Amino acid sequence: MKYDYDVLIAGAGPAGSAAAKALAQKGLKVLLIDRKAFPREKVCGDGLTPGAVKLLNELEVFDFLEATQIYAINAIRFVTPRLQALEVPFQSRHDKAGFLIIERRHLDHALLQSALHSGARFLQAEVSGVVRRQGRICGVTIKKEKQVERLTAKLVIGADGAGSIVARSAGVPKIPPTHRFLAIRGYIKGFKTMEHAVEFIWTSELKPGYFWIFPTGHNQANIGLGLPADLYQKKSINLKKHFFELLNRPLLKERILEDMAIDGLKAWPIPLAGLYKTPRVFDGAMLVGDAGYWVDPLSGEGIHNALKTGMIAANVALEAFDVDDFSASFLRRYEAEAWKELGPVIRRSVWFVRGMRYAPWLLESFFWFARHSQGAFRRFFSHLSTDFEFVLRD
Repeated sequence: MKYDYDVLIAGAGPAGSAAAKALAQKGLKVLLIDRKAFPREKVCGDGLTPGAVKLLNELEVFDFLEATQIYAINAIRFVTPRLQALEVPFQSRHDKAGFLIIERRHLDHALLQSALHSGARFLQAEVSGVVRRQGRICGVTIKKEKQVERLTAKLVIGADGAGSIVARSAGVPKIPPTHRFLAIRGYIKGFKTMEHAVEFIWTSELKPGYFWIFPTGHNQANIGLGLPADLYQKKSINLKKHFFELLNRPLLKERILEDMAIDGLKAWPIPLAGLYKTPRVFDGAMLVGDAGYWVDPLSGEGIHNALKTGMIAANVALEAFDVDDFSASFLRRYEAEAWKELGPVIRRSVWFVRGMRYAPWLLESFFWFARHSQGAFRRFFSHLSTDFEFVLRD
């Protein structure tokens, strides 16, 4: 069978562009497909952990970003439902890689430009399904200017986000609400932020979800909240209404300035990684990033895991081309390697989230203990994150 491309990648976000760059650099004919023209808005918290920044450095993405689009973070502030507050400075465990805030419209455009610079191609079109031959996925169908076309490839990588068409067409079942978050975010102006410090605020209604404030400078920030989908359904929570109710509580209301305004308020689903077995490989296809349910269930951080799974999938794809084997049994080494890299932190996050859900006292007890034992705090977070080295102030 003659193929149009070596690899077709649905979705040009972090996972898709990272995979495309790695494959194109090795001389493969790679096509990235996305329904949006870039730069485009992407609903997200915009936070980049040091681990994500390290991968972006490896992908040479900062060559395509301007300094004014980057805001550095050097501390994290936590607030519990009982208003215990703990602010901790940190240093990255990765050389030349700190915690950054970069709007996704800038970040994703830079990632795409980096992939194109390495030889990948881009097509603005809507992926509507997969093409099969003798049961094996060997391409995608696309809608472009009201026309339906078929594109074929030896390998398809689904990087098309939480509502992945590739995943759905491959037969991935909808996972239960306990493995999904719902979030809403907006960009606020006229709000007293903590300069160069991100904030995570838990409330009794949201726990194990949280409210976040990610500053971008000049009394501006990306703010939002996220909570488990099953809690959202059980309590019939109106995300937008709850967002403004929280913003008007004393803890936050006192920080609102006269010229306060909120733009771009939007909600979106977040597929969480966990112990639920989600299919991620098929004959002729792999799912990466949010499409493969790789978001950390505690922090909600997905960009690092998207970049990482995209790069791991690319490495396995290169091995598959070496031996001309694109079977699910061969491609499973992608999932095995991804779990080897990400699994330890994900598993610990799962258990911590379960603790907050079923033992409400756990969060308060932990932060009380953290304020009285620097060593224990640092050891605990060293297990939850491989990115940070926290130091408590006296």
